[in-house]
Amino acid sequence: MRLDIEPDVFTSGDRLSVIHLLGLAVEGQHEWRPSLPAAISAERFATEQAPLFSEFVQQALVEAANPAPAAPAVARISADRLKELVSDLRRPATLIVENRIADGGFVRAVAAALGDHQVVEALSQQPPWLGFSHGGGSGDIPELAADERAGFTVLVRVAVLFDSDRKAASDPGRNQEDKAMKCRDNGVAEVHLLAWRMMENYAPFRVWEHHFAHRPEHVDELRAIEPEQRGYLHLKTWFKGRRCHPPKRVFPAELTLTEEDFAELGPEVVAELRELLAMIHRIL
Repeated sequence: MRLDIEPDVFTSGDRLSVIHLLGLAVEGQHEWRPSLPAAISAERFATEQAPLFSEFVQQALVEAANPAPAAPAVARISADRLKELVSDLRRPATLIVENRIADGGFVRAVAAALGDHQVVEALSQQPPWLGFSHGGGSGDIPELAADERAGFTVLVRVAVLFDSDRKAASDPGRNQEDKAMKCRDNGVAEVHLLAWRMMENYAPFRVWEHHFAHRPEHVDELRAIEPEQRGYLHLKTWFKGRRCHPPKRVFPAELTLTEEDFAELGPEVVAELRELLAMIHRIL
């Protein structure tokens, strides 16, 4: 997340909180593109209170002369709520999913394939800067959203991803839309409801070729179905009916996917997946 730190944070803010705040920027968990007054104030603070950060702050002072590019989200950091803001920023952002193993693998695969290095890095950190919260199915997600939101005081760095369960393009999916609205009512504004039926519908054909190398005719059959129909199939049932059992981890870690693999699924798939990643950026 982009930090907009007010100059008085470095002059009147809690010293330990300021040090933690600078540490988050130095480590790269959050981005800081300071204004010139903030950079000058930070340089004085670093020189007097935290010489460890002097080199980083001096570089920030140089960058302050250049306009900052647009950012998905900007956190305004003020001295009056500094402790609460730093506490929220130090916590990992949370993406609530129906199944941490299956959906987590999906998000990891999408980020890597679409070249989203920031999300890939956030997931690979130890401890991670972006974590998955397991919903155990969509039924409990609104309540889980409320629980995760309660862990943040000022900056609500929580988002939700879940299946639409739509059986056809004409299906409004009202039940899931109602759950999405409940999440928002519970204080989590960032919700992505998949356009297609479920996460498995977004698995590229190469994924199924990997799992069912012994039954390539079924993957060819799936590939021949038009996206308008294929996107709403219950693929677990579809494959089981052909004596193929999809694994719980649909996206294998050892399989490297590309943007072209996802684009092969349908003309709007990559655009939707980029929207999903954009939502994640707004909580990072």
